[in-house]
Amino acid sequence: MLVLIIGVMVIHRVMTSDVENTPAGMLVYHGSAMLCDWLLLWLVAPYILQGRLLDWSQWFLVAFMTGNLAGWLLYMSYAPPSIYNTYMWVLTAAQWACFFIPDRTDEDNTSDRSWLSMVFDRHTGGSGNNLRAKK
Repeated sequence: MLVLIIGVMVIHRVMTSDVENTPAGMLVYHGSAMLCDWLLLWLVAPYILQGRLLDWSQWFLVAFMTGNLAGWLLYMSYAPPSIYNTYMWVLTAAQWACFFIPDRTDEDNTSDRSWLSMVFDRHTGGSGNNLRAKK
């Protein structure tokens, strides 16, 4: 998922790099960013992630969509772009941090469902408890 998010960010940057700094251009930029987030929210995340990691990712994607709507509205009101940029940087940093926080939500507290353990499990064929020995 992390690679997919980075890939979508890079593709969006490349596709919108020539967008003009006009109201219509910014509508295209922010609207296409919202579309990318929506596609990740409904068509990708539910099939790749699980547990709290899925919940957090979906909340962050909704926050990114809201931020892009607010970004376009801020642009239309001639607000400084630093408001939008700061919001998006802080949101991105928080999302990245959540990828590495373990999900300990099961009853016997034996699950380490962070992004790292999901990647580790795929390479080892484990059950999700490979990073910590069961007692």
